[in-house]
Amino acid sequence: MDHQQPPRTPKMAISSLISGILGLICLLPVIGSLLAIVLGHMSHSSIKNSNGQLGGSGVAIAGFVTGYAGVVFLIPVMLILALSSILSTSLGWEKKARQTAILDKELRYTDAQFQYLGGYMKRKFADHSVLLIASPKIAGSSEYSDNRLDTIEGALKEAFDGKLTIAGTVHLEAPEDQDGMPPMFETMFTAEAFDEIVAENSDATLILSLVGLPMNWKEMEFWLMEDAKRPKLILTNGQVYELYDPIIQGYVNAVVHYNPSSEYNFEEDVPSDVTEAFEKRYLLIDADNIAKIAAENEGMFAKSP
Repeated sequence: MDHQQPPRTPKMAISSLISGILGLICLLPVIGSLLAIVLGHMSHSSIKNSNGQLGGSGVAIAGFVTGYAGVVFLIPVMLILALSSILSTSLGWEKKARQTAILDKELRYTDAQFQYLGGYMKRKFADHSVLLIASPKIAGSSEYSDNRLDTIEGALKEAFDGKLTIAGTVHLEAPEDQDGMPPMFETMFTAEAFDEIVAENSDATLILSLVGLPMNWKEMEFWLMEDAKRPKLILTNGQVYELYDPIIQGYVNAVVHYNPSSEYNFEEDVPSDVTEAFEKRYLLIDADNIAKIAAENEGMFAKSP
């Protein structure tokens, strides 16, 4: 008795089902599902046209059905991922734009600060040669640091109507070996370093320190110089707590200090008027107004013994 061979299932139908399953469980996303749809339909068509020679119609159908299911499942997932990526990028740009706006406002306040200080220097020390002491140049430092220094120099020159004599800008030297740690300020700016800067720039008759004074400022030889040979000294961005007597006695000629009563609101616009912008953030302290400022800001200066 002859036994009839059962119709064989084409490999294309089996491949369709396998691809559909892999696509559905995300082991072969998108490609697996698309292969399952194409192979499933092709094998199903071949089975229908085989006059019973081929079987496995159910396998072929299962293949393209799982393929369609994978596509239906993956489309919303991919849309969600795409939207998440777009949103993340958008938020990243928004954050960067906000940071840029804040830094731009800080530069405008810096411009007002040094235009105001420059006007003071023009009235008090018009014929002096100015030496700037600035923070160190560190590899990889931000563009903002360079822009800030350019803003400072530009504002001072503008206040002097372009006639300011800048003897030079000395950047503090960062120690070479820090074991991967950022350099400490007290190791960069010492009394000895300050005295060396003054000695090496003897043509400067006014020192404008953008980094305040060294931590051990009381040890500076600068204070022992003859009055006629000692350069004038103006400070910004430093502590003033112990400077009441040096300011009164004329060793420190002026200090620009943050106004303790200022309220920082980065959303507010910077006033266009230089004086208004300056007074919103800063105080200019010298021998003429230090007593008044000390009385209005208790705790700003150490009490005399």
